[in-house]
Amino acid sequence: MENLYIYKNIGILALCYFFGAIPFCYIIAKIHSRKDLTKIGDKNPGGWNLIFNVSKIWGIAGLLLDFSKGFLSYFIVLKITDIELVAILAGCAAIAGHDYSPYLKFSGGKGVASTLGVLFAISPLAIVAYGAGITSVLFLLRNMIWGVVSGIIFSGIFLWIFKSSPVYLILVFALLIIVIPKYINHSILFHQNFIVRKEKNVKDLFTPKIR
Repeated sequence: MENLYIYKNIGILALCYFFGAIPFCYIIAKIHSRKDLTKIGDKNPGGWNLIFNVSKIWGIAGLLLDFSKGFLSYFIVLKITDIELVAILAGCAAIAGHDYSPYLKFSGGKGVASTLGVLFAISPLAIVAYGAGITSVLFLLRNMIWGVVSGIIFSGIFLWIFKSSPVYLILVFALLIIVIPKYINHSILFHQNFIVRKEKNVKDLFTPKIR
């Protein structure tokens, strides 16, 4: 009986991974303009590249679909299992699917929209904490990696305090492992990715770059 329970949860996580792996933005770009997001802009098949290089309107639609990956995975799994940890892992599985999609030879987006979907499903206020963390550090350090790290940590600590459960620290560690590698620029030395004030101005932080 216990093994059946374990297999059921593993199956749920696998389904969330493959759901999260659906490359909505890549598909939209192909249908809308026959463009391959993996070959234009920063070659990232995510919403930001879709907005900058295909269509702002369809880019927003793509971001909302990516948002739904994290939101629905957490929300539905919590309703099915009533176990917070499994729901958190389901949300992380969807984000991992988005970032490392088997449909795109394990490439993918950066996972911001899907991450926000998970956070919103847990508590809308978690997005405020995420925004406060990422915004303050971006303006202070001008480095996207440190901004994303702070956003994840701020939101995780907020949820830990707000919901009085250390289970959300698991969310923090999982997100850092899944998301941060997507921000590494392989065209420069590894340590240069973490330099403080890496970008000249704030605008450069949000301009898609080839990595």
